[in-house]
Amino acid sequence: MTRAWTVRGGRFGQREETALNENLVIAGWEETTGDISHYQTVDEFREALRGFYPSEGVHTLNNWAHQLWRFCRIMEAGDLVVMPRKYQSVVAIGRILGPYEYRSDSPPGYRHVRPVKWLNVDVARAAIAGDLRDSMGSLLTISELSRRNAVERVATLAETGSDPGYAGYIQPPADPATLKQEVDEAGTRQLTARDLIGLWNWSRRTADAIEDVEHALRTLGLSVDPHFTAGHLNSLVTVSSLDTAEPVQGMAGPEAHEEIGPQTVSIEDDSPTKDFTWRIGNLPLVTSVVTVTVDESLGRAVMHMVENDFSQLPIVDQHRRLVGVVTWESIARAKLGRREDTIADARALQYPPTAREEEELFARIRDIQRHGFVIVVDAENVVTGILTAVDLAGELQARIQPFTVLEEVERRLRRAVSCLTVDELRACFKDKNKAQKINSAKDLTLGNYRFLVNDEKRWTKLAWPYDRADIVERLEAVAGYRNQLAHWDVDAPEQDSQQLEQAKQLLKLLKIVDRDPTE
Repeated sequence: MTRAWTVRGGRFGQREETALNENLVIAGWEETTGDISHYQTVDEFREALRGFYPSEGVHTLNNWAHQLWRFCRIMEAGDLVVMPRKYQSVVAIGRILGPYEYRSDSPPGYRHVRPVKWLNVDVARAAIAGDLRDSMGSLLTISELSRRNAVERVATLAETGSDPGYAGYIQPPADPATLKQEVDEAGTRQLTARDLIGLWNWSRRTADAIEDVEHALRTLGLSVDPHFTAGHLNSLVTVSSLDTAEPVQGMAGPEAHEEIGPQTVSIEDDSPTKDFTWRIGNLPLVTSVVTVTVDESLGRAVMHMVENDFSQLPIVDQHRRLVGVVTWESIARAKLGRREDTIADARALQYPPTAREEEELFARIRDIQRHGFVIVVDAENVVTGILTAVDLAGELQARIQPFTVLEEVERRLRRAVSCLTVDELRACFKDKNKAQKINSAKDLTLGNYRFLVNDEKRWTKLAWPYDRADIVERLEAVAGYRNQLAHWDVDAPEQDSQQLEQAKQLLKLLKIVDRDPTE
């Protein structure tokens, strides 16, 4: 069975030219001397590594052992290999020709090699779909590309320079232990942020959920790139081991590891990194973005904009890299100026406002106000989404409406129980100290009202035309909803539509017993 692998060119890509010139893939780990193919198990090899790197921790040695084991014992002739090229926007793709070799006469860091035939050494990164590119961009020096039809896609990339992509769903690991096992065996594991937190029985990224998942990942020796709070719940993240990179020549310890990219979160201490920032990617972006190319007719852009009620269209190159934008205003200017009937003539902005998913939302609000949109791009400037002022308004409504409804529920409850005396208000508290702090309905919390109305005498005095048990149940449910919203949450309350509807129904009932003065 053919497999596909990523083998990175080391810190600063210092092994890339040697690998390309000599038709090799090269593993580093210069302190690991001697032929390593004679070790019989990965556990045996891990113990040997401890002798080469005595100052390294358990997670690091385990990770390095699995990486070199993949390189030496699991890779086979015929497998495909991808080498991301440092500081260049391309990757090289080759095919393994033979078994592992130890070249004792080569410089340190260049001795563990495998022969390879390079098939295509300048495949544009932008031509690779984001999910596969993220797997290739893992911080591990050696990892397997095993899911989402990776082998077939890498083969197509080598032959045609384009990625056929993958639209299916990948089943997540069964449990955290399986996630750890799969990362150890393959080097990385991709899954959605939703599926990741679901391994610990969370459905939303609350503060408690983030702390719990971060602690669990840290305990397992795993890191996530990008962090699972940086994008939408359905965004892909790549899980790998902490301390993934090989040591720099002649060095060991944390300072010797490769630089960690800005979006990677490796949690190495006991303080959680709770990310309370509301980011572009936290919003439900339009990800199936309709685009046009510079050479297309202006009529095609007009057709797309009319059919879909768009105000703008991104202009892209053959790899969907952003090169401009066309708007109704720019189309009108082109027509009035009697220019040629191409999109190039109607390009409004060659450098339109863009944002990355991990950027802070409020830092880009002015761009959205000024232009009416921002185009979401990835590290290769490939268009991945678009966020318009209309989208933002809808999201803000989803975030704000629950608070406005609950605020009105509390305000009407205060007025509706104003006929009760202070002693009657205090009577709903078993704790006398708490009761003495109540001087009016303004001192009650939403959670207090179910106890207040759950008394025959007080209920009779209120004279509400409802079933008391039903109102108590509704108050309890809405109070629980209020407590849930009181805590910070990355995600919009998309799963709370039923709870919000319950609050609205309670508000509708309260409007009958608490009529506004103007009505």
